[in-house]
Amino acid sequence: MFKVKSEYDDLDKYQHSDGDILYYKKDTHIYHNPYGPAIIDKYGIKEYWVEDNLHRLDGPAIIYPDGQEIYVINNKQLNKEEFEKHPERLKFLNKEYLLCLR
Repeated sequence: MFKVKSEYDDLDKYQHSDGDILYYKKDTHIYHNPYGPAIIDKYGIKEYWVEDNLHRLDGPAIIYPDGQEIYVINNKQLNKEEFEKHPERLKFLNKEYLLCLR
């Protein structure tokens, strides 16, 4: 694995010899990328990590090249319906008023 130039000042970017790309919080080994996927493997699988937690509020946290999507908030896998109604997601979308409909 070798360090490559990151597009982001607050992230370190590494690439494995097999092509996998990893983003870490600057000067750590904490998977982290609030701007996009933190792991992009050689097969095209994208994983979204924040502060070493598999996590994404604006879409699936894991996306496979065949279109399969896995929703995860704070390392907890959810089905799409649970994801859409999750309090953190609603807050992120400024739709907290929908919490009463849960």
